[in-house]
Amino acid sequence: MDPLHTTSWDWIKSFVAVAEQGSVLAAAQHLQTNPATVSRQIASLEKSLGVELFVRSRQGMQPTLPAMQFLEPARAMHAAMHRLSLGAAAKDAQVQGVVRISVSVTLAHFVLPELLDVFRSQHSGIHFEVTATDSVSNLSQREADIAIRLLQPKQKDLIAKRVGHLDIGLFASQRYIARRGMPKMEPGSLMQHDFIDVAPQHGLREGFAKAGLPQLAERIACTTTDHANAWHMLRAGIGIGTGLSILAERDSQVVPVLPEATLPRFPVWLVTHRELKTQPRLRLVMDYMTQALKSLTH
Repeated sequence: MDPLHTTSWDWIKSFVAVAEQGSVLAAAQHLQTNPATVSRQIASLEKSLGVELFVRSRQGMQPTLPAMQFLEPARAMHAAMHRLSLGAAAKDAQVQGVVRISVSVTLAHFVLPELLDVFRSQHSGIHFEVTATDSVSNLSQREADIAIRLLQPKQKDLIAKRVGHLDIGLFASQRYIARRGMPKMEPGSLMQHDFIDVAPQHGLREGFAKAGLPQLAERIACTTTDHANAWHMLRAGIGIGTGLSILAERDSQVVPVLPEATLPRFPVWLVTHRELKTQPRLRLVMDYMTQALKSLTH
């Protein structure tokens, strides 16, 4: 029997992910599953094909020659699977069902919950799966149905609508200000304060350098990889950090500082795949999100 007759689409998906991500762990994170499942699917594909696809090493999963020969056909199969999935989703006329949303970590923590609560009070038959990530989800590969992004997508198969802008500011907690005093936009004053930065962007560190104050990097008290975690650290009084102005406006424990500092504004884009633009429940969610986000942004 042709081994591909017994091959699962999930095995192909895991194979492509491991080959592109370089490890089982990274592939599992990319696929939003667990490493044991990915390992089991790779082993099943190797058994079905009768070849070893990866050499396990400290450097990760190294593709073998058969794997390299199989990779492009597997990618083509993977792409075809997503086109079939998009086509089927586009023809789904049900208003009830699941809608998957990809959204930045900060918006997922502090903005999206209340929006979904209002929506679900009116449309309880629609259920949501939320991916909180600061990475760009691939809508063409059905990683989400709708994305709320802070940058404009470039792919031609996506429909994007800019719904407003989000302002960024520098903030500190009331507790921190009571203990350390209000900072001034002067090197001597700033060197007496602590700051919170976010990796891998390191926005504050880069800002200090552009302002001609690289020595302020010494005053970074904490670096975190999560914007929502940075906000909680700011509220706890660990230091001064950046955040969305709409969050600070609602938080009595936080005050704006250093208003003279120049910080970027981020456009908010609501994005979906062109194939899904007329799908009833996605259209319902898109229309609601457009108005809801416009009311929160500038």
